[in-house]
Amino acid sequence: MTCRKVLLCGVLMSGLAGAEALAAGETVPGAAAEPVQVEKMKGASGTPVNSAIAGGAIVPKGMLSSALNFSYRDKDDIVDNNGNGARTTENELYLLKLRYSPADRFEIAFVPGYVNIDRDAFGPNGADSIDGPTDFALCGTYGFLQQRLGDPLSAAISLGVNMPTGQEGVDHPPGSDVWSFNAKIGITKIWHPNHRIDWDLGIVQPTETGNQGVKKDTVWSTTGSYHYVFNPRFDLGLEITAENSRDWERNDFDMKNGGTEVYVGPTANYVIPKWNMWLGAGLFFPVVRDYDIPTATDDIRVEVKLGKVWSW
Repeated sequence: MTCRKVLLCGVLMSGLAGAEALAAGETVPGAAAEPVQVEKMKGASGTPVNSAIAGGAIVPKGMLSSALNFSYRDKDDIVDNNGNGARTTENELYLLKLRYSPADRFEIAFVPGYVNIDRDAFGPNGADSIDGPTDFALCGTYGFLQQRLGDPLSAAISLGVNMPTGQEGVDHPPGSDVWSFNAKIGITKIWHPNHRIDWDLGIVQPTETGNQGVKKDTVWSTTGSYHYVFNPRFDLGLEITAENSRDWERNDFDMKNGGTEVYVGPTANYVIPKWNMWLGAGLFFPVVRDYDIPTATDDIRVEVKLGKVWSW
């Protein structure tokens, strides 16, 4: 299953590159080549593929951005194994990111999601599956610097909440269905105009005990990406995500499952200017995996994004 999905993502990235080769000599009808390139750099071209990366750019006033994100993680590699092993799983995460700007420097985002986890047999536990909606996120972002408005770069701060929309019961992920606070600061810079970088630093802080008596704790994350835009339709990038999570508690007992993960990988976007859409794909590989207990983790992460900008 893992090989097929990784191969599919690799074929998709190769297809994006092939589409770029076919489109390299084309221009967008009705517009000069250079102005279109700069405009698309400010839109979909060069945007990060990984759903965890936001940067500091917000959508223009009166426009809506929708992006469907898919993340696949086959956690079959046990790290820091002391002989006791760990339960291996196959995870699929779907997120729909909706972003709308009612003003030049303010954006509202709503992020519903769904997760499916297939768990292998381990110890007295048989193989099973848990799934359900994630705790939906709602946040506001103030872009105190925006490059498209004449500032030297884009910088923004976001504050929001994760709402208790997860389900309760043994068939659903532990620790969900709680209120959490989230905050993030991000930066985006475009120059020359084929280069784009994005960076952000974020925190998520749950406030209560969730499903199955599990209370999650603070999660810090920092992410970054660099993309080179070959033309208005195609770009290649390198992206990185780093996350540190503190130990959870189950029924007031420390689960000792904290840890730090860093993943890096290549990504690609193919833009369809006529429809204001883009398709992105990426493969991410671990460079740091440090856990407090033996932990089942993934050697390859597959990320796919389908996005569209709506205007009226």
